[in-house]
Amino acid sequence: MKKGISTTLKIALPLLISAVVLYFTYRDYNFAMFRTDMRRINWLWLAGALSFSALGPLFRGLRWNLLLEPIGYDVPRKYTILTVFSGYAANIIIPRVGEICRCSMLERDARVPFSKGLGTLVAERCVDAVLLGLIVLASILSQLGQFRLLLTPDAAMADPADPVQTEPLYASPTFPYWVAGIILFFVLCWLLCYKLHLWDKIKNFIKGFWEGFLSLKQIRRLPLFLIYSFGIWVCYYFELYLAFFCLPATAAVGPVAGLACFAASSIAVLVPTPNGAGPWNLAIVKMLGIYGVPEADAQPMSFVLHFCQTMIYLLCGFIAWMALKFIETKHNGTSGKQ
Repeated sequence: MKKGISTTLKIALPLLISAVVLYFTYRDYNFAMFRTDMRRINWLWLAGALSFSALGPLFRGLRWNLLLEPIGYDVPRKYTILTVFSGYAANIIIPRVGEICRCSMLERDARVPFSKGLGTLVAERCVDAVLLGLIVLASILSQLGQFRLLLTPDAAMADPADPVQTEPLYASPTFPYWVAGIILFFVLCWLLCYKLHLWDKIKNFIKGFWEGFLSLKQIRRLPLFLIYSFGIWVCYYFELYLAFFCLPATAAVGPVAGLACFAASSIAVLVPTPNGAGPWNLAIVKMLGIYGVPEADAQPMSFVLHFCQTMIYLLCGFIAWMALKFIETKHNGTSGKQ
């Protein structure tokens, strides 16, 4: 019962967030013009942009293979690539569950312990965070005025002489209760583990996780790892930027401005919704508006691009999942004959 409620919330809450943000993004859009807007789109440019949708997960799978080598697992590339595609599809169905699926499938198909696979995955996310930080920094420095327009709220224009100040967190009388709550939580966790004799399992999990995470320091083919890492983000960038050429209004957005739009949308997808639906669309529409693109053009372009991306990830993920099932069945059949 509790598991069913938890699963329902994991699916329903991201969908609710997505629906609310999508409503505010497209509430002014005239859907009667949708057919006309579809005829205005240059589908060749869109196809070119979407071709990069499949390349990004491919590079990610190849890079994951390099992280598994230092901890003693020579995993065939087909497993890491197919599990990454499957994870992308799983993330659309239940946001953030794709990473768990990747590690589970790799444990099942390539005998890589879940904890070690999770450690390597966290390591690659750290690399992605650094690269995203550099992209955001570069875009902010090159487009400082545009980001100021996007990020400065109306409250920033208030009178600085206004004596009303927001109390800092540490001055709030409720703050000690938060501290006490956190301490109590950890004490209860410790008692539960002690009572259920889970310490050995937890220690083994942490040991495996840490070993997987430290694989980042022991990469044998660092230049190739860096090429794959940059390749992932280059694919993500062109997946968006080439789509701007679908319409004349968005085609005028230059590559540097496109980088700023890409940075804003990459931050937006950190909100746990299916493939970033809602926050991603809002970021694209607002950023394009800053560069003079009317909402009547930015809205259909962002909607169609996101929808097509999602369909490609779902299709590729389903094919990858079927391929893994076929490989598993074939392997089990061969083992049975022997």
